[in-house]
Amino acid sequence: MCPLVDYFHIFLRLKIVSQESGPIRKSLRNCSSLLRLRLERNQLSGNISEGFGTNPHLYYMDVSDNELHGELARKGERFNNLTTFRISGNKISGEIPAALGKTTHLQSVDLSSNQLVGRIPKELGNLKLTELELNDYKLSGDIPFDVTSLSDLERLGLAANNFSATILKQLGKCSKLIFLNMSENRFVKIAKFSEARREMKRSRENFC
Repeated sequence: MCPLVDYFHIFLRLKIVSQESGPIRKSLRNCSSLLRLRLERNQLSGNISEGFGTNPHLYYMDVSDNELHGELARKGERFNNLTTFRISGNKISGEIPAALGKTTHLQSVDLSSNQLVGRIPKELGNLKLTELELNDYKLSGDIPFDVTSLSDLERLGLAANNFSATILKQLGKCSKLIFLNMSENRFVKIAKFSEARREMKRSRENFC
């Protein structure tokens, strides 16, 4: 039973978009029947890794535009059924954990506008993502080949980071890609973009 609301165990969804403020109640960790969680655009604070615990059935989570801090959990099995994960506009720090690539049902990820650093883990390439938003960070290094080869990807946002070197031609394998934002980085060239376009055309023809 969930102590957040005495009768909450009857419900499977929680939506709070009414300018709530203060820390997220730790009792939310005990809501084991929770399926969908929306807490975006409030003034909630606290450590994100402490505010959420074992929610084995949770498939949708949006806590964007709050004041949450801390680091992302390094054990992906805590949210095995997540399909949508949105935490943009907070103060989350540290690196993107490789364990996120073990959350095999993930389709949409938005971690934009936090304080994450480091590289994009290649393990994200194990997912069947349709949306990946990692804008406005201090991410650096190369974009992993695994990520640029996501065949189901429709939206990719990597703007305002410190990526350098070359935009890979493997992006051409993202045959369903309709939105791409890689502005405000340090790319020096686009490698054989004509080949990437041909690769994308072939992929689309095969898909059809």
